[in-house]
Amino acid sequence: MSRPTKPLFGSALLLCASLAVAQSNLGELLDAGARRLTVDEFKAEVVQRPIVGQLPSGANVEIVYTKTGAISGQSLVQHLGPMTLDGEWTIDDDGRICTSVAFTRAAHQTLSRCEFWFKYKEQYFLSISDSDRQTRLLRRTIKQ
Repeated sequence: MSRPTKPLFGSALLLCASLAVAQSNLGELLDAGARRLTVDEFKAEVVQRPIVGQLPSGANVEIVYTKTGAISGQSLVQHLGPMTLDGEWTIDDDGRICTSVAFTRAAHQTLSRCEFWFKYKEQYFLSISDSDRQTRLLRRTIKQ
């Protein structure tokens, strides 16, 4: 991510903060009217588009899921600066999007997760469960 876009990236995340606070768990998200994305909807709406949000660690991330099953992007980790990430994504039998992403800078770390994707208005939310209403969420937005 180039220097001029960093403030824009941060501003975009701050503008959506109220939505993330309003739906902090799956139950609140579903009560607000969110719906689970199908695999076909994920492919049509998310694949090949830059997505921004936060990782479970709280680090900001900008990633692209490609049609070939690759993931690439950057993460901005406080105190460490930008890190590149590369990996792959697949779909499991339950319709979860499974990712395995390697972060590189001075150290090499891999994060693997399978998550259900939900949509509420123009926001996407990732959840490790599609039924446990207390499950915490990760928010994603398509970068404009």
